[in-house]
Amino acid sequence: MIVSSLFGMYRLIGHTQNITVANEDIYIAAKQVSQEVLGTCYEEVGQTYEYINRNGETFTFELDNHRLVKTPGFEIMLTDIDDLSFEIENDFIYMSISRDKKDYRFMLTYVKEKQEIDDEIIEQ
Repeated sequence: MIVSSLFGMYRLIGHTQNITVANEDIYIAAKQVSQEVLGTCYEEVGQTYEYINRNGETFTFELDNHRLVKTPGFEIMLTDIDDLSFEIENDFIYMSISRDKKDYRFMLTYVKEKQEIDDEIIEQ
């Protein structure tokens, strides 16, 4: 009887840990995306997020087959997501992710337009 009780508790604890770990990857991916885009300027914000880095290279974050990917190069940042969108609100860019009927929203960076990057390059 004790063994069967312990087995039931073990399964419950294991299931709880799987739920926590499954959502932790969302927070890790959001942090990676934020670090990637910090200080860059945006080109497009909506279903995709297109931005130009300090070297003048254009990159895109988008939803592809339930994955958050960065192109060019097709770097997979996150898997098993249902929806992805980006929006500008109060001079900040936000990323929204949906997975298993739960919504997550992350502030990525402040709004910076291409002209600001061009001015910085000229100053340097």
